[in-house]
Amino acid sequence: MAPPDTVVRDQIDHTRNHTPEAPVAEAPLESVATAVSTPVPKPKPVAPPAPTNPAPASPPPGPTAAVEPPQKSDAPDHKSWTTLLQRHVSAAGNVNYAGFRQDEALLNEYLATLARKIPDDKWSKSEALAYWINAYNAYTIKLILNNWPVESIRQIDRPWEKKWIELADKQYSLDQIEHDIVRPTFREPRIHFALVCAAESCPPLANKAFTAPALERMLEERARNFINDEKFNVTQEAVVRVSPLFDWYGQDFGDIRNYLNRYLTTEIPPGKEIHFLDYDWSLND
Repeated sequence: MAPPDTVVRDQIDHTRNHTPEAPVAEAPLESVATAVSTPVPKPKPVAPPAPTNPAPASPPPGPTAAVEPPQKSDAPDHKSWTTLLQRHVSAAGNVNYAGFRQDEALLNEYLATLARKIPDDKWSKSEALAYWINAYNAYTIKLILNNWPVESIRQIDRPWEKKWIELADKQYSLDQIEHDIVRPTFREPRIHFALVCAAESCPPLANKAFTAPALERMLEERARNFINDEKFNVTQEAVVRVSPLFDWYGQDFGDIRNYLNRYLTTEIPPGKEIHFLDYDWSLND
């Protein structure tokens, strides 16, 4: 999660049963002959009773409309990313970059999976958003490893602006994924608690991958946990001081007080001023 360009410049400069018949006793031969030679009158045919509610005549057969099978997307399942996150990210979101370095081959395999195919019309909205969140976070980890050792992502030259991420034969920057794809396409403010920029003041990195079935639940959890964490938002003191994310991306959140009060266990009362904390760019390790 990078700040908008202006802020950076200022700070850098989802069978029927069948019962056998009883055996029939064998009749004397004479009886059989008599029975055969004597004609048996045939019963007169009886017309079946007319149905009380005759069924309507069936319409003549017509052409059958072809039913196309539902299209199946080729979205990845992100299982290998979950494996890596479970190994190297704590429940609190602290990242073990040394561990990721030991598993860099597995990370590269996952990134290659992402690079084969980007979301298209066959993907659901949840599949697409989960893909882009995971891509952003995984490539941020890769960026840190590529420049290791670093104490802050801001020690890297143009970490958000540089195009180096190859997806489906096209190059992207982290900023393009966030500001040109995710924000305008999905218009989902909770992504700001899911995209992680490797800094202490960033929302904690989830230690499991975002997936289409779990997307809504995970986004809601990330938002609620971040907003209620006094490390990031001091809301129950005389002076309310919240993450600068709510300043940088105010247009995504709308009325900041109302947005915060949707999630806070104790609401910020009307009239209370809201200030913004400084941002700690040190590595989230």
